[in-house]
Parts: sequence; C-alpha cells; structure tokens
Amino acid sequence: MDHRGGAATPAAPLPGTSNTREVGGFHTEDGRSVAAGLLYRGDVLGLPGTDAECLWNEVYADVYRSLGLRVVVDLRSDAEAELVPSAWASETGARLVRAAIPEGVEGSATDFMRMLQDGEIARFGPDDLGIWYQQVLERRASVFGDAVRVLAEPDSYPALVHCHAGKDRTGLLIAVILETLGVPRPQVVHDYTMTGTYRAGRAEQHAGLLQGLGLRVDDVRTFWETPAHAMQAALVHLDTEFGGPAEYLHVAAGVSRPEIDSLRRFLLTEAAQ
Repeated sequence: MDHRGGAATPAAPLPGTSNTREVGGFHTEDGRSVAAGLLYRGDVLGLPGTDAECLWNEVYADVYRSLGLRVVVDLRSDAEAELVPSAWASETGARLVRAAIPEGVEGSATDFMRMLQDGEIARFGPDDLGIWYQQVLERRASVFGDAVRVLAEPDSYPALVHCHAGKDRTGLLIAVILETLGVPRPQVVHDYTMTGTYRAGRAEQHAGLLQGLGLRVDDVRTFWETPAHAMQAALVHLDTEFGGPAEYLHVAAGVSRPEIDSLRRFLLTEAAQ
C-alpha cells in the first residue's frame, strides 16, 4: 500500500486472480488506519475442472495459504456456488460462510444477461447501476448484516469476502465496511473503481454477443465496469435514508452497536507516524 498524502493505493491482485486483493492501509478521518493483512476482497477461485475464470493453481498455493485465512464469506447465489465451488475455503482450511446475494445472476429477477437477450434492456449506464446498488442494499440488508456480524467475531481474521468477480456485491459490502471504519469517501470509491482497472476490457469481450443482439458495447458497458458515480450514488442513498453506512448497518441490517464497535476494534490500528 502507498501511503503518500495520507491515502492508500489499493493493493494489486494476488497472482492467479483478477481481483483478489488486500483491504488495508487506508487512513481514517480520526487518524487511524485499516490494519494490514486482516481483510481481503476478491473474485471466486474455482476448483480445477470447474468453469471459473480463475482457478486454484498449485503454483500459487503457498501464496494463498500464507494469507492464513480463517473465514471466507461467499456472497454468491446458491446456484453459483453449486456450479463453481469456492476453493478459497476448501483449499486453505478456512471456515466457509455463505451469505447469498442472488441479484444480477442467472435465474434471478435481475438476470441482466437474460434481460439483454430478451430485449428488456438496450441501455445501462452509471445512473442505472447506482439505482440497482441502492435496491440491492435495501433488499439484502439482512444478508449484509449477517456478513458484518461474522466479521465482528474475534476469530474471523484474516478474512476474505468474495462474489463472482469481486465487483458489485463484494464492492458494496467492502464500501460499507470501509465507510463504517471511517475511511474518507473518495478513498472508498477509488478502491471500488480499481476493479474496473484490474478487470479492464471485459465489456469488449462480449462485443460479439452484443452485436448479435443489435446492441452497442458503449450502451451497456457499465454492466462490466465500476464507474465512481454508481458507488457514490449508493453511498449517498445510505446517507439520505439512514444517516450513513454505519447507521444502515444498525437500522436496516440489524447489526448491533457493540458489533459495529467490535468491527472497528478488530480492523483499525493506530496509523504509523
């Protein structure tokens, strides 16, 4: 992590992954920082032989196991987890915690690929993604709460949170956690947008499919990208409706104030001078 100017540059992805990285080093408004080596965010790492973009590779096994993971929180739907079991827990010995958020995936009411193929959607921009994020935060508040309660337990660290790509569901949970810890919003949003840097070109990979549907890549590229505006809109929504992400966790997600205090106690440290 780069701490120049009191900020932290999001860590680069672990080898063999597209978007699994440490969440640490960010300075908070009260002069502390997010502790290093405790919390990771990522994409799924599938078992060999499964249809996953990133697969468990023995070449990097020592790197993955050296994280010392004790808990892996999998935000994917039951169908996703059944199709591609997460190797993060099974191959590291960590405890697997399922906290399913099915929005946006195959078989859900917001199955975006189906909606594109059926002609229900022809355009999808940053405003649309921001509204969808707001809806997910409200509809799945209890699930986000379940995940945070696990992370408020002392024996959960180091911990990894992942979904399919580490973009939307993981992005929302990590943003809420970072804001609750007191990380300035510009840094929180920047961490989210880095997924778009690490997973660049994903929209173009679907150009052939989109062309066959009579769609332009630029009209729907937000499906695969991380525009700052979308996350900013989601967090402003939590400000307006609940008084901020921490209050959202307490009021909507059912996380007790002592649990929020525990989250802060475990993940924050005094900033190095």
